[in-house]
Amino acid sequence: MIPPLVMERMPSKALRHIEKDGNLLRARGFQGEFNHECIRFARLAWRSRVINMLEVGGKMVAVILTPFILITYLMFVYLLAPAETWFSVLQGFLPAIFWAIGFPASAWLCARVIFKLFPGWCVKNGKGPEWELNRRTGMVTQWHYSRKLPFRKQIAPQIIQAPFYEFDGWVLAGADRFGPRFDFVLCHRYQKLIVRIGDDLLSWHRFPDMCYAFWDFIQNYMDVTRPLPDIPALEAYRHLDPVTADHDRRNKRSARYWRDMDDRTFDQKVRQMFSDIKRINIEKRPNLMAKKVRYAHMTPEDMLAYGRGSRQSRQRRAKSGLKKEPIRSVPSD
Repeated sequence: MIPPLVMERMPSKALRHIEKDGNLLRARGFQGEFNHECIRFARLAWRSRVINMLEVGGKMVAVILTPFILITYLMFVYLLAPAETWFSVLQGFLPAIFWAIGFPASAWLCARVIFKLFPGWCVKNGKGPEWELNRRTGMVTQWHYSRKLPFRKQIAPQIIQAPFYEFDGWVLAGADRFGPRFDFVLCHRYQKLIVRIGDDLLSWHRFPDMCYAFWDFIQNYMDVTRPLPDIPALEAYRHLDPVTADHDRRNKRSARYWRDMDDRTFDQKVRQMFSDIKRINIEKRPNLMAKKVRYAHMTPEDMLAYGRGSRQSRQRRAKSGLKKEPIRSVPSD
């Protein structure tokens, strides 16, 4: 399972564009990576994000609101105010046209022109990487940066590393005025370490299904005994991974499967993946890790099912004078 948002991060048309014009981020020394060795998340500088937000947000608002303004204007001309001329109605609509279409379209145009004229100034690295999932070493790394004070040198970040097999996938549930929201995080089993990879790569979702699919994707990516997940962003690196290259050779997979795919077929693949994700039922699967380890915070269902960490077991240990056993992992078969 692969979340559609992960597939759409690098669609087929973007692969063809990079192949033709080159990767501007790589040319500017961008510290983020998404290849056969690691997934490393890093943010661009604040000005780069602002310019991108103006371009994407301005275009989206202008495209969405233009039909609504046009339909409302025609309703006033032909239905609500037939006695008025079309020019007088247009004069009354000028403020709405400016704020709904003119202002976002101007922001979109300005951001586009600035990026075309000064691409080197617009694309600038941020303070550094934030987290990394390394398929080659099997390690999860997180960087913690202190707040930079004016006129003072940036302090070196604190780097925390732990093996991937010591992490569990958790789905965080929240709510806002529009309904429930779900986010995916990696929680270390033996220390207070949370890596919020879902918020950066997946963002919030209204249903937990995408978080389950994202956890499936991450586990397959980190499993070196299996080929890389077949997504557009990793196609250029499949021949560099030995297991993946052997898999593609045996299955006669085309090296340009995603790059030569037309946009309509790619959209169909994304919709098919979305349908497949909605059909799976992760919540009814048993928690196999609960049989191997004792969590610091177990759910009531786990306590009833396995009896480890429950109130009765603690009372029995207290009466017998036994000390609390340390939290440890037991390797599975």
